[in-house]
Amino acid sequence: MVETDSEGRDKKVTRRQFARGFVLAALAAATGSLLSFLKLLAPSKKGGGYVATVAAGDRLVYAGGNRQGSLLKASEFKAGDAVLVYPEGKSGNEANLVQLIRLEESEFKAPTRKELTDQGFVAYSAICTHLGCIVGWIKDKKDPEASYIECPCHNSIFNPEQGARVMGGPAPIPLAQIGVKVSADGTLVFTSGFSGPIGPQV
Repeated sequence: MVETDSEGRDKKVTRRQFARGFVLAALAAATGSLLSFLKLLAPSKKGGGYVATVAAGDRLVYAGGNRQGSLLKASEFKAGDAVLVYPEGKSGNEANLVQLIRLEESEFKAPTRKELTDQGFVAYSAICTHLGCIVGWIKDKKDPEASYIECPCHNSIFNPEQGARVMGGPAPIPLAQIGVKVSADGTLVFTSGFSGPIGPQV
C-alpha cells in the first residue's frame, strides 16, 4: 500500500502498520457498538421517566385481550386469578399499567398494606423495578400459594402476598402497591396512587 507524505512523495506503509491500524479501527468500532448497546439496556435515569396518572376513583379496565378496555367485575375472578389492567381512559400511559391479583385475604402478610386490598384483590405496578419490563403472573394450579409475579426479561420474582417483596433476581426494590376496592355494582376502582416509586430503580 502506498501513501503520500506532506510534500507529495510516495511513502510505503508496512504490512505491520496496516494490520495495526486495521485492528485499532476494528476495536474502536466494536467499543462504540458495545457502549451504544449498554446505553440502550440501561435506563437513562433512575425511575426511567415513568410518571403515573392513576387517581382514586378511576375504574379498572382490561389492558389487553379480546376484552381490552372493558370494565372488570369482581365476580369474574377467583383466588389465584390475575390480569393486567389500566385505569379507564388512561391506557396511553404505560406507567399506569397494573398487575391485579385475587388471593385469599388470610394469605396477606406484612409489608402488604391490607387497607389497600379488598375482598382478596391486591394490585401492584406492572413495571419491573429493574429495567422496566412488564411483569406477569405465574400461576401454580396445584398450589395457588406458590404462585408469584415474575419479570420475563431478567427473572426477577416478587411475592404478592408480602407486598411484592423481591424473592429473586436483580430487581432492587418491590413493586409499588396501589389501592383497589370492589364497588357496589361489582366493578373495581382504584382507591389511591402508587405507594412507592415505579419503573427502573437501578
